[in-house]
Amino acid sequence: MIVRRTRYCLVATCCGAMLVAATARGEESGLQPGIRGVATRAPANMKIDGNLEEFRGAFCTPVGYFEADIKNRAGQFFYMWDDEAFYAGLRTLDERQANPADDAHLWEGDAVEWYFDTRRDENFRAHDWGPGAVHMYWTGYKGAELVPRWCLRPDMLKAIAGEGVQVGARRTSYGAEVEFKLPWSNFPEFKPAADAVIALDAELCYSDGKARVYRTFAYGSPLSVQQPASQGRVQLVGRLEPSYWRACGPVMMPIRCDTAWTQPTVALVTGLMALPPDQADQIGKITFRLVDTDGRTINEYAGEREVIEAEGRFYRAKAQWPTDVAAPGSYFLLGLVYDKEGKELARVAPRMVSVNNAPGY
Repeated sequence: MIVRRTRYCLVATCCGAMLVAATARGEESGLQPGIRGVATRAPANMKIDGNLEEFRGAFCTPVGYFEADIKNRAGQFFYMWDDEAFYAGLRTLDERQANPADDAHLWEGDAVEWYFDTRRDENFRAHDWGPGAVHMYWTGYKGAELVPRWCLRPDMLKAIAGEGVQVGARRTSYGAEVEFKLPWSNFPEFKPAADAVIALDAELCYSDGKARVYRTFAYGSPLSVQQPASQGRVQLVGRLEPSYWRACGPVMMPIRCDTAWTQPTVALVTGLMALPPDQADQIGKITFRLVDTDGRTINEYAGEREVIEAEGRFYRAKAQWPTDVAAPGSYFLLGLVYDKEGKELARVAPRMVSVNNAPGY
């Protein structure tokens, strides 16, 4: 009887914690239920010239921060909106910049695959594509030259009129910056307003100067190609509030752990967390917590900050622990992010989705 009561209390406690967390991620944060990201209000007189200075402070989803060839893989997606359009910005680390594809097949090079759903009815984030949703591509290159381009998916050439779509790009010392403008006039059934919810996914493709060799997704996985249901719900807001971090943390600060195949020491596990470029100074302590399969904390390790690339503000946190602390398959990894005063901002777990079009996480 005692054992049963103990197990019941453990389950009840966990369920209660889950309900509290779900509430905090929803109504109490000021975001609608199910929101995974936000787009912040754009400044006046946006210029689509490839200079991302206007995106400073905007909501960002870092991608590719855990790859071995990080100087050719890491990227930062930024999202903003105003009454005229939706805006996306991309900053990349990229030493081999090119897109050799023709104008109708831009995904076969350094580019962005862009997934966007504005539908207001039961088809929002449905299995099938349709009016109000679009899959398209944009890039800063034509061959190795800096020539901004965009196109629609070949079987969606009438999905939108393409009215006013713009792409701008510029090279940097470490890679490139690309801006994308998608006017709302291409979605006549959608009326932009604060707190409105759309859905999107942003896929970063790299070709290393040739055909595509790498792809990674900000919100979903390669399933986003097939169906809008894989996209993340994104709310239009004024600015990025600290209360949004709990809901948005998993895409703001993705986390991963692995055991390197060669090590100069006794076997260690490495935990990594990407940090948003413009909010890193708001973060205090970062903790990597190991939790066993009964929900008990095994141990915690402080995350030490690393600078991947200073000029582009590419940062991440890192912690290591002996493999003997917990055997693979016997624990979960939880990343905890606190502000400067010690208040918890977000909790993040490893994403259980494919990376680089390879099954498994």
